[in-house]
Amino acid sequence: MKWIVPALLALLLTACSSMGLKKPQVSLSNIEPGKSTLFEQNFTVTLRIANPNAIPLQASGMDFDLMVGGEKLGGGLSNQPISIPANGEGLVPLQVHTSLAAWIRQLANWQQLPGRKLGYEIKGQLKDLNGLATLPFSSHGEWQLPQLGK
Repeated sequence: MKWIVPALLALLLTACSSMGLKKPQVSLSNIEPGKSTLFEQNFTVTLRIANPNAIPLQASGMDFDLMVGGEKLGGGLSNQPISIPANGEGLVPLQVHTSLAAWIRQLANWQQLPGRKLGYEIKGQLKDLNGLATLPFSSHGEWQLPQLGK
């Protein structure tokens, strides 16, 4: 009886590795300001998730941290179901919460950016992917800041 749990775990791990799923590519699509208070700022961050696999990806939610200019801007999590079609992509809007201090540091840094391009890094995980496992992801890139007042 003691061998049943380890045997099932080994079978599950073998099944996951034999599926040969490639990690989805995650990139930043948009950042929009949301409701804020004196101590907390909220943003809607839209992530583009590209699925390079021949099967659809279904996740029960995700969590992530967003680094901007080398510093953590904020993080978020969602329990909303995520569905990305096979060999396709989807946009996933998520809420990011940040503190006033982090926001002020970032705002000061953004004013001095060459070419108004903002370096970012996203680290997180898709939860309960296809009912089997949690899949970590990491991505980085540049986001072009919109022109203000023109």
